[in-house]
Amino acid sequence: MFIDVDGIKIRIHESEKKLPLLYVHGSGGTGNVWQHQLATVGGYAIDLPGHGESEDDETIEFVEDYARYVVKVAESIGEVFIAGHSLGGAIAQMAYLIKPEIVKGLILVSTGARLRVLNEILDGLIDNFEETAKMIVDNLFSHSFKDEEVKKMVFEEITGCGSRITHRDFKACDRFDLLEDYRSAKIKIEVPVMCIVGSDDIMTPPKYSEFFQKMVNAEIKVMEKAGHMVMLERPDEVSRTILEFVEKSGE
Repeated sequence: MFIDVDGIKIRIHESEKKLPLLYVHGSGGTGNVWQHQLATVGGYAIDLPGHGESEDDETIEFVEDYARYVVKVAESIGEVFIAGHSLGGAIAQMAYLIKPEIVKGLILVSTGARLRVLNEILDGLIDNFEETAKMIVDNLFSHSFKDEEVKKMVFEEITGCGSRITHRDFKACDRFDLLEDYRSAKIKIEVPVMCIVGSDDIMTPPKYSEFFQKMVNAEIKVMEKAGHMVMLERPDEVSRTILEFVEKSGE
């Protein structure tokens, strides 16, 4: 289905199981990365503006700009759990800060309170897009993960989004920094939080999730021999963790 958000058509992938759970993909992705979770757990997955089948909003620069779309979509569903991967995890945090009353819980997958990006990636996404996309994909998965079809799918998602959108995503990540606001208790998350991370994630290693445990008493699930794309590398385990968390947190 499509939802109109201030004149922009946003694609929402629906499960037959109408769980109040909204999935948000990461940089250069689409809602397709959540297909296993949609099928096994239920809920809804957004294609962010400019991604997949969603129309673009060329004014977007920051995580907050994406988060406003997620808030609008969440409002159309009702009070929801938000599961966000990487950039999507930053967006989930920001959506909560914008409108906490619509959020029942946060599921932060392979993400952090700050998401710095190397300049060589930011520059490469403009100057040498396909080679940089290949380099990114090489670093998204654990070395023990051997499914080349899944890696190809992620590469095609990134190249499908294109240089401008993927660079915008990574730039938004690089600008995102709530670290000191958490440390100073300026930010208080008053809903349940579950962090899911791969033991072999070099993009957002487990210590990023451990920070949330210290700051907001988050639960943590570390998936062994999984990298940054944990929901594709350990789909059944991620689905089981999400479902248990949602059920335990009051759904």
